[in-house]
Amino acid sequence: MAVKIGIERTGEDSPPLRKNRDFSLLWGSQAASQLGSAVSILAFPLLVLSIDGSAVQAGAVGTVQAVIRAVFQLPAGALTDRWDRKRLMLGCDAGRAALFAILAAAILTDRASLPLVFAISGAAAFMDVLFGPAETAAISQLVPAERISEAFAKNEARSYMASLAGPSLGGFVYGLGRAMPFLFDALSYVISLISIAAIRKPLQQASGNREDSSLVSAIREGIHYVARSPFLRSVILVATPVNFALVAAQFSVTLVLSDNGYAPSVLGVAQGAIAVGGLLGAFAAAWIQRQASFYNLLLTAVSILFVLLVASALLTGQVLMVLPLAIGLFLAPAINAALFSRLAATTPDHIRGRVISVVVLFATLAASTAPLAVGLLIERVTGVAAMTLCAAAMALSLISTVLLPGLRSGTAGNDG
Repeated sequence: MAVKIGIERTGEDSPPLRKNRDFSLLWGSQAASQLGSAVSILAFPLLVLSIDGSAVQAGAVGTVQAVIRAVFQLPAGALTDRWDRKRLMLGCDAGRAALFAILAAAILTDRASLPLVFAISGAAAFMDVLFGPAETAAISQLVPAERISEAFAKNEARSYMASLAGPSLGGFVYGLGRAMPFLFDALSYVISLISIAAIRKPLQQASGNREDSSLVSAIREGIHYVARSPFLRSVILVATPVNFALVAAQFSVTLVLSDNGYAPSVLGVAQGAIAVGGLLGAFAAAWIQRQASFYNLLLTAVSILFVLLVASALLTGQVLMVLPLAIGLFLAPAINAALFSRLAATTPDHIRGRVISVVVLFATLAASTAPLAVGLLIERVTGVAAMTLCAAAMALSLISTVLLPGLRSGTAGNDG
């Protein structure tokens, strides 16, 4: 979901981000690696099926990766604060490049097996979750405070671009050979490694790493810091239902329209329209954040999202139900960028990785259950019930936004 302390507009006195060499290197490194990941994500289940795996085993690859990311999210944040962030990120890039190169070599020599696929995908997921908090925490060190919200908005655009281009590119690359998507992903991590190695500024404060306490104690400190912060507690309570509602709504669209007899091509266009709404919103996120204070932006966006989900629920079964969701996804990147930039700018560097990990874990945990929840509702009740659940979740987020005083402070400091 990330702004400068007490500032509601992006910086006008500092150079634009495109002239910030180090941030551009970091942004470009992740543009390459996220595109590579989007390509290999599509290829993994296809590879499992091609080596005599079942549909269940193909789906299990994604499940294993999701479980690993959830389990190691908190330790990853603690390690981000304990270790040198740049070395950590370089190590993850080198490790993932080697893993995918090994997998590609195994495929080319007909030695790929299901255990190898699961081992490599699981190890890569572990390095993904280790890399994430380090990259997010490093942004505050590379970007002036007045440009942080703009930086996170650019990251939102990067993610949407990768998610839009990845599947089609992945299908094309896989058609060239089963090993090609994994070679592509390995190359993307090499590009990322070279770019990060070229960054000159330190990615953390000199006194912010190295702790004598145990890893468990460090994790506990991060959880306690979030628990004592009215702002961070409020962020989790608002973001959790928002994430659930948006994931559930997008999944519901596919199931509902499919049950109503729409062709796969129509389903593809529908999901594409939703994704385009998010991409356009990501490009506009920095501008949107300049139009209102942090709290007013959040309240307005969540209110509009609630109305749009109600509209989509009323249109359930019609292809037009996609339109309110596409408009809603236009607002989502601005919310994410505002929340994450605020968190990054107001959290002390020595604990920033842990705070990011705690917030991300608890704010997204419920969203992982969204496909199952709406699937059961659509199968056993109706599609309208599933979309009503999405609107109800957004209503809960709206109520939290109105009632929780912590959001108005806009700082991640705790109660002491």
